[in-house]
Amino acid sequence: MVVIKQTNLNLVYPRITDYRKKFVNSEDILKEHFMVPTMLPVPEEVQPDVPRVIAQSKSGHSMLNIALSVASLTTNYDGTFSLEWERCKVYLEQRCANLYSLIDTMTEHNNTFVGLVTNVEIDDFCESGLDVLKRALFDSGAKKLGELYDVACKLTYVYKGRYYINITLENMREYEVQQYENGRACIKNERKHTISAQIDVNDRYAANNDRTYISQKEAFDEILRITSNIINNKLEVLVKEGEFAYDECE
Repeated sequence: MVVIKQTNLNLVYPRITDYRKKFVNSEDILKEHFMVPTMLPVPEEVQPDVPRVIAQSKSGHSMLNIALSVASLTTNYDGTFSLEWERCKVYLEQRCANLYSLIDTMTEHNNTFVGLVTNVEIDDFCESGLDVLKRALFDSGAKKLGELYDVACKLTYVYKGRYYINITLENMREYEVQQYENGRACIKNERKHTISAQIDVNDRYAANNDRTYISQKEAFDEILRITSNIINNKLEVLVKEGEFAYDECE
């Protein structure tokens, strides 16, 4: 079972000039899904990736940060959303439509690249996450690597000569912690041993290799489609059987 924990969207663009005026003229675009934004008193000379504007979603699950060169939308999922990726997908589609409308206005449709990072947990195994990954990722079951305690592996693919697909897998342990009178805390028992997966899809490959490349919203739409395909059809096969492929036909 795949549990959706968090998504983080990053939209990167050349430095915005006169951002205060541009934002004030367009901020109403956000009011459908976000609370009233706060403009931070950050001096112009401060690094362009430092947020100048922050806004929380009306539900309280998302935080939007807008800087001079990047906008990020971080969302934490709980309840039924965490078990239903399609609901998370619709949530992102709705809020990112507003975000793109705003940023495209401020950048005059001149964006560099966009990336979506999705963090999930897979926890329906009858054995430890470490044992599952050793068997899936190593032909020898990692016997030649000694007594592994933890393992992490990153896989990177290029898709359509435009997108990076990065998948990071690692076993994840949760413990009970006991507090002592002297203020010291020690691990008592391992409560859960699962697998954590990070799916990072972006069009930075195109931006890195084509100086004329401009990222548009259709790139985000494709990234969301790729992410959905991985979560729905490929992730558990990768984790359980060590098989993964993504080609032009998908």
